[in-house]
Amino acid sequence: MDPFATEFWDYANQREFRMQQCDECQKLRWPAAAVCDHCLSPDYSWVPISGKGHVLSWIVFHRQYFPEYPALHTAVAVELDEGPIFVCCMPKEFEETELADAMPMELVWEESHDRHGDYVIPLFKPVGM
Repeated sequence: MDPFATEFWDYANQREFRMQQCDECQKLRWPAAAVCDHCLSPDYSWVPISGKGHVLSWIVFHRQYFPEYPALHTAVAVELDEGPIFVCCMPKEFEETELADAMPMELVWEESHDRHGDYVIPLFKPVGM
């Protein structure tokens, strides 16, 4: 992992959903990076993100590529209220949920384990479900 991904996952393991924000122009950086893609400033802070957004797109995988993600599983692109697009899998209990364009989504945390160890992962589910 690069140092930016490490910081993101350190926050996630504390159940804090944070992203880099440029100290110069205030643009949110996702994915995290060494410099701002808007003003090229290297200065940033990790700021809390609301954990709310809406469905931008999704895909259902019918084939298993990794042991941690058996088929069928759904990956969803959520446009966060703050602007960035966050791509993740749906929580297992919502795999069969019918998604729709612009459906409101909210953050949930899931404890997970893979060959790299234990971690907490941010996922999104439909609001109110």
